[in-house]
Formats: sequence, C-alpha cells, structure tokens
Amino acid sequence: MQEEKELTRIERELVLQYLRDDNVPLTVTLEEKPEQMDASLVDSKTDVPQKERRVPASAVFPVAIPSSQIDVLKQGIILLKNPARTVQPFLGKQVRVQFYFNHLGLYFITEMKEFSQGLAIVVPSSIKRIPDPVAKNEYDFTGTVSFTTGKSTVNIDCIPLDDYEIFVSPKWADIPEANQHEAKSLLEKFVADAKSGEGAPIGNGLHLLAVARYLTEKNVLQTESVEGRAMPFNMIFVDDKRVVLAGGKGTENLAEGTDYNLNLLFVLAKNRLLKRNVSIECSVECIYRNDNSPDLKCISLKYEHLKEEDYRFLYERITGKKYGAD
Repeated sequence: MQEEKELTRIERELVLQYLRDDNVPLTVTLEEKPEQMDASLVDSKTDVPQKERRVPASAVFPVAIPSSQIDVLKQGIILLKNPARTVQPFLGKQVRVQFYFNHLGLYFITEMKEFSQGLAIVVPSSIKRIPDPVAKNEYDFTGTVSFTTGKSTVNIDCIPLDDYEIFVSPKWADIPEANQHEAKSLLEKFVADAKSGEGAPIGNGLHLLAVARYLTEKNVLQTESVEGRAMPFNMIFVDDKRVVLAGGKGTENLAEGTDYNLNLLFVLAKNRLLKRNVSIECSVECIYRNDNSPDLKCISLKYEHLKEEDYRFLYERITGKKYGAD
C-alpha cells in the first residue's frame, strides 16, 4: 500500500473552496468499529457510561450523504441538513469522511458533532489522499481474465480480496453475525435455483458461502483513489473446479455462458523468482447478485479445459493433499 499523502495548506484551502462551491456528496464511515465485548457490557449489570455504550450495528456501515443535504461554511464546518437516521449513531464518534476532488479520492478523520443548527462535521487541518490499491505484483497469487473483442484483446486483473482466505475452505462463521440472516436467505435462494434448473449446478456448494458473505458486505466498495478508473476483480474463492470473482460498478461485465481465458499466477518462493502459471479455458457458469446490494456481483468461472499437470498442481496447492493418494 502506498503512503497516504497529506495535502498542503494551499491544497486544503482549494479543497474547502471546492466543497463550498460544488456541493460534493460525502461518504461517512465509523472510524473505530464497535467490538463484540461492548454488547456484553451493555447487557450486563455493570454500569457503563453513556458515551461508552455499544454503537448500533447499523453504524458500522458507510452512509452516503447527498450534496443536497450538505452546507459547507467558510469556517470549514460541514452542516448536515435533514440527515438520515442512519447518521445519528455517528454523533460523538470519530468518523472517516471520503469524497472526490476532481476525480481524486480524498478523506479526513474527525468527530461528528452537534451544533445549534444540527449535526455537523468540522474539517480538520489534515486532509489526505486515498492511497492507490496494492500493486498486483505484490501478491503471492493473482489472476488475469482475458477475451477478444474485435481485433483487440482485453485483459482484466484479478487479485485476492483482503480477509478472504483463498486456500482455506470458507465457513459459515466467516460471515459477520449481523449479516447472517440475509446471507442465509441468499444461500437458500441459490440452492433452490440450482435444484429447479434456473441456476447453475453448485457441486459441494462451498463457493456459495464466499458468495453470500461478499454479497452481504456493507462496506466492501470503498471510495477509490481515482474516480472512474477501471477496477480489477477480487478473487474470493478458488478450488480445482472453479474460481469466483467479485466486484462492483467499476469492474468489467462478463457474460453468462461465454468462454474466457484465465491465467493464474502462483509465487512459490519468498524471493519471488520461482513462479507457476496455470492457463485455463473457462466459462461463466453463474452470476450471483443480491437485490439489497445491486452494485455488487459475484461471477463463478468454471474450468472447461485444464491440463492434467495443472489440475494436479491446483489440487495439491489448494487442498494440501497429495493428488491420487487414497
């Protein structure tokens, strides 16, 4: 991850002027997520000061504040006009405020306060640029999806998503408790679709746990370092039969039933000199979505043609077992 660069005083003044003149929408996120132990303290007989009480679960999710609900004063104070109820839990808390300045992603951290005019955000002296994502060559495992359109070839980078253990079987416990009810409904729908023939066969269904987890994430799509830039796919599941890609608005649209070329690159040594490429012909067997998060999608790519030695490598790399052993 690149170093986060702080704006100079002159740059900060330009940004404040931009905020005042252009009515820029903001995204607000709780900076310090509440811990589970807070819940037990609140529910117990221990007297907990009001300011220490557990933050509602809704407060861990980003809240988009449209420009029509924002009034920026010359003093660097952002007043929130008729804010949604989802903003209320942020009062008195440290929040991360993100926005775009001429397509450049910026953020600052401050406390949500209440003035006589209502809720407000005081812009601090420090405004930073949102760092670029980790470069593809810094991962030990990456992929590339490619296809031909007209006379040109399109290559799409695929990188592992943070907190998703690619080479470990997903578990129900990986899904945050607050999202499990919604995830259960999605899983039931995906299984029902597969049984009725409306959806693709699901095999052992392990990949659906990763799919349900991703599609119920509430803060998976962050403000990018540069607005509108084409984004890589995230890989959230890989085994010896399929890979599941995930993404949002900025990712390429792949067509169900269409064939693609997939190249998986494994770094096998700490010095990054020993690598293994696995080239696979694959097809989109299913595109999973969640009506509650229409910007998110998960694409299951099924391997169609895989060389025996590549299958052996994938099997042993992913399962940790010797191929062909009883």
